[in-house]
Amino acid sequence: PRADGPATQSEARVSGAAQRSPLSLVPARSAFVLSVDARALVRAPLGAFIAERLERSAGASTLSQSCGFDPLLRLEQLALTIPSATLSADAQPDFGIIANGRFSSAEIIRCASTAIGARGGDAIRTKLGSFDTVRDGSANGGEIAARDGLVIVSGGSYFRELVDLAEGVRGPATQQDTRNLAHAELRRALGPGALLVTWLLGEGWFERIAGAESDARLSPLSGLTAIAARLNVAETAQLRVLLDSADSAGASQIASLLGDLQSSFAAPVLGPRLLSIAKRIAVERSEARLTLELELTQAELSDVLDALAP
Repeated sequence: PRADGPATQSEARVSGAAQRSPLSLVPARSAFVLSVDARALVRAPLGAFIAERLERSAGASTLSQSCGFDPLLRLEQLALTIPSATLSADAQPDFGIIANGRFSSAEIIRCASTAIGARGGDAIRTKLGSFDTVRDGSANGGEIAARDGLVIVSGGSYFRELVDLAEGVRGPATQQDTRNLAHAELRRALGPGALLVTWLLGEGWFERIAGAESDARLSPLSGLTAIAARLNVAETAQLRVLLDSADSAGASQIASLLGDLQSSFAAPVLGPRLLSIAKRIAVERSEARLTLELELTQAELSDVLDALAP
């Protein structure tokens, strides 16, 4: 799907191709949407390096052993969606992972059943429309639905909603469909890339993360209404981040905060290479939106990933 295309199902054209696109199956009420074009990553000059790092962090060797094949190498597109942005401490949020690729339903169900059995679970297989499904009957958790070329991993009522969308069943339009338009606008502003993330923030989101006892409400970050990011990969990795504030004054305060942070970075904390990278981040403001951009070589990207690994 193009970056300037519909971000969720309610505006996607119904066709066989659109239904098999993970991005087109994202419900319109989603607060968080991440999409990955695995094919673009593989084709990029940095693709082999990124694939190796992803496989290492995802435990791909163990996955290949239990499945008899490497699902990551068969992957074409993936979407991760979360409907709620409340992030309350006692919440059990729904989530959805939707992926398409060069795999069969039988391969995915067999792989999932093996993984469930390996950890002492009870793999229960069922049929749901055109999908084969499997879940662990001995534990509360997610469920996997698969048909040739498409797999859905989710839980609770969100699981059935995603399966219904894949089957072409549409629910009634709601006022939450406006989220779809917000995601689409953010994706257009980000531009095309192998990985795109858009997150629509709810009221009080920063206070919930920072803690109710803190002075989080005094931080200019509490005025953010949306965060979006794009990673484009070619000879280098180009990162673009959008920070949307409630108003231009709030955006100006955040820009000042980011400038102060860049000035206060110290080599003993980040190390000389990461310090050089941090000071290269370009920040621009346009009304209530901040745009952050950074370009990384393979060596610099490796340094950043190493720093994030712990």
